[in-house]
Amino acid sequence: MKIKGKEFGEVISSLKTREGRKKFYRENREIILYIIFGAGTTLISIVSYAIFRAVFPNAESVPSQLGWIYNLSAKFGVDSNTVLPNLLSWICANIFAFITNRNFVFQSKKRGVLVVLETAKFFASRLFTLFVDILIMFLLVDLTGIRGFFYEFGAKVFSTIVVLVLNYILSKLFVFKKKK
Repeated sequence: MKIKGKEFGEVISSLKTREGRKKFYRENREIILYIIFGAGTTLISIVSYAIFRAVFPNAESVPSQLGWIYNLSAKFGVDSNTVLPNLLSWICANIFAFITNRNFVFQSKKRGVLVVLETAKFFASRLFTLFVDILIMFLLVDLTGIRGFFYEFGAKVFSTIVVLVLNYILSKLFVFKKKK
């Protein structure tokens, strides 16, 4: 298997030296930082989902002003217990993701109105992947009727991995695209 034209064993071997690790980091800084901050975003998403799921376990526990979100799935004939916690966890995770992606991963230098445009593109792309996330959770949990912490946790982990890959692609090609 080759990584950037080098055999896998050669890459692993180069990581044994300090200079090799520095070179590897320089060549792969963006993806390494995306994985690190993506892991942080994922952790925030999963932990906050679990917290919000515990705080809002059923329709009766939801404040009236948020009830419409909780009942979105009623249009499909299913009562969803995942939409509101998923939406709230998305907000928490994406605030963290925007700050870290803009400042550390893609090192955006845009200022003024361009920051507003970049922010709008970031959250538009993340809204798309939010709907992917909600759809996956809806299909795996609500439509199947399978309940339980470990099953929902596994479904959320799977959904988060799909979303993480989509978010990187959209961030790289659409949001933080650098002019050549």
